[in-house]
Amino acid sequence: MKLRDSRNTRSGIGFGSGSIWIRTLVATAALSNLAFDRNVASATEPVDPIRAPESKYALKDLDGHFPFAVPESKEAWESRAKDLRQQLLVSLGMYPMPTLAPMKPVVHSRMEMDGYAIEKVYFESLPGFFVTGSLYTPTIPLAEGQKRPAVLCPHGHWANGRFYYTSDAEMKRELSTGAERFESAAHSPLQARCVQMARMGIVVFHYDMMGNADSQQISAERVHGFGNKVSNPDVAADKWLLYSTKAEGMLQNIMGMQTINSIQSLEFLLQRSDVDAKRISITGASGRGTQTFIASAIEPRFAGAYPVVMVSTSMQGGCTCENAVGLRVDTGNVEIAALTAPRPLGVNAANDWTKDMAKDGFPELKKLYGLYGVPDAVSLHNATHFPHNYNHVTRVPMYGFMNRLFGLGLGEPILEKDFQVLQAAEMTVWDDQHPKPPSGIEFEADLLNRWANDVSAKVAASPEIRQTGWKTILSPANAIAKSLAVTEAKSEDGISTIRIVNADGTNVGILRSGSPLLGNANPSLKIRIVQDLQGSQVPKSDEAILAIDDAWGIQFGASEQSLVKNPRPAACYTYGYNPSLYLRKLAVLLALLDAPSSKTLQNAAWQADGATGTLLDAAAVLRPQRIKVPEATPTFDFAKASSIKDPNLLPGSLRFGNTAGLHATAMEMSK
Repeated sequence: MKLRDSRNTRSGIGFGSGSIWIRTLVATAALSNLAFDRNVASATEPVDPIRAPESKYALKDLDGHFPFAVPESKEAWESRAKDLRQQLLVSLGMYPMPTLAPMKPVVHSRMEMDGYAIEKVYFESLPGFFVTGSLYTPTIPLAEGQKRPAVLCPHGHWANGRFYYTSDAEMKRELSTGAERFESAAHSPLQARCVQMARMGIVVFHYDMMGNADSQQISAERVHGFGNKVSNPDVAADKWLLYSTKAEGMLQNIMGMQTINSIQSLEFLLQRSDVDAKRISITGASGRGTQTFIASAIEPRFAGAYPVVMVSTSMQGGCTCENAVGLRVDTGNVEIAALTAPRPLGVNAANDWTKDMAKDGFPELKKLYGLYGVPDAVSLHNATHFPHNYNHVTRVPMYGFMNRLFGLGLGEPILEKDFQVLQAAEMTVWDDQHPKPPSGIEFEADLLNRWANDVSAKVAASPEIRQTGWKTILSPANAIAKSLAVTEAKSEDGISTIRIVNADGTNVGILRSGSPLLGNANPSLKIRIVQDLQGSQVPKSDEAILAIDDAWGIQFGASEQSLVKNPRPAACYTYGYNPSLYLRKLAVLLALLDAPSSKTLQNAAWQADGATGTLLDAAAVLRPQRIKVPEATPTFDFAKASSIKDPNLLPGSLRFGNTAGLHATAMEMSK
């Protein structure tokens, strides 16, 4: 099966496994038969950027360049790594971690095979939400007191996921190109790697990506096809669905849900008496290559990781299941993968967006691992003569990686043997004795509601969680503020004036005062904030007016936020890579507060209305000693954001208590 890229920008790039092509997802009635693909239509510039052609500022999208600048010391990296992990956890909706269901796996219908056995597995992740998959176990007897290593195997965007079975024509093509050795593996490269590792003595759990195979509580159209021909249907006023502004405000997203599934799958392996808790790894390709390095980045219990055809400084992941608001703001896949260090990490390069890893990405990983004295703990399999794949040629170095990681002592190279491919009917976990759980739109809405109530209770009970949450979602404003310059105060038409200027030389903030600025503290000074750089209001003798707008200077006076040029209206494609307009305005205020001679402003009485008023609280969270916030809670409600283009949309704001939570945090931080 081939999927056509509507942009036709990668028309010559194909897949190895099953000769499936890298193509943009086109949502059709046959979505359940989607091939392994990029799964998104994207482009390189915003829909409606308001900027000059020579501007240094533009919205970044998933097809940008994401280089990794390695810190000069291990200490500097570990400080950065701590902040980055926190960013990932918050973006994925995993801070605070929602209450997971008790681990009560159902394992049934054991099938004895040649050197291994397969069992059907399902268990709850979030309460009422199930992980489904196949468990492969070695039949080699264990010595008394010994335990086995284990590997999690999430699959990528293969048609039908775990049930993938390619045609005879595709099978023959794989054999003829040398991508596969046996018809069995050519028909199902997914089963091939699970079988081979089980024959090596490894316990393998091959679990479903949401919307594929047995995981149908939320459909493939919702998980992977949102925005093509599928949009959010109407639900009751007190309910909401994924991709809605309420869901983004609560940081509820597919990427996070699948990562939670991965962590719960790890728990499943850990509770098995035959698994060695210190020898568990994870490997997946493409979309699940993303899941592999994300899971390893946030979960130190993985002994190592082997993400395939996904770690690069180029395309970062095309599907909604690989993206989340805030996830890659000021970072990228190579740096995120580096969070596995100093644990062993294996990556690869193919003739796709990973093709330049040997010169752009991998040297930086080697340098990072060198800070720990283990540069050889990270490895690259460079096989750019094959397109996007997880074929036998790519799997062989992975087997060697696992062999060395687990100390199996097997001779290398480790080559596969033939095996019996199972069909979907033989693999499904559901039957009359094990009925399918609830699914559909109502299930999705109820799940999000329960999830939100659980997390909101945790936030309400812990000021520390709330404070950390707000500092994390506001933190991108810090980097922007550092890029701005604050001029010395000078008289303009008899008014004392300070300007905040960005790297383009554009005025993005103007402070005008009827009394001298930036001198000794003036406790009687009143500063009113407005979002109108063109305003002509003249301040009174005892007040100042601070006019602010977009620190990047690309959306002055905007009634809507610009989005990256992607036909799929999901917030993650814009806010997963760029700070929101709200944060860019906050940065202007922070730059002013950071000015070395801003002592005058520390005791000033600040005033602002509506959403602008919340900027005072936001600034106090990040600069608690430099601004005095009003006692009254702003009346603005972040929940009123009507669309993902709303200029006041702030992803994560609802998770951490909305305006009241922000104000409480500001007051606590200012004490």
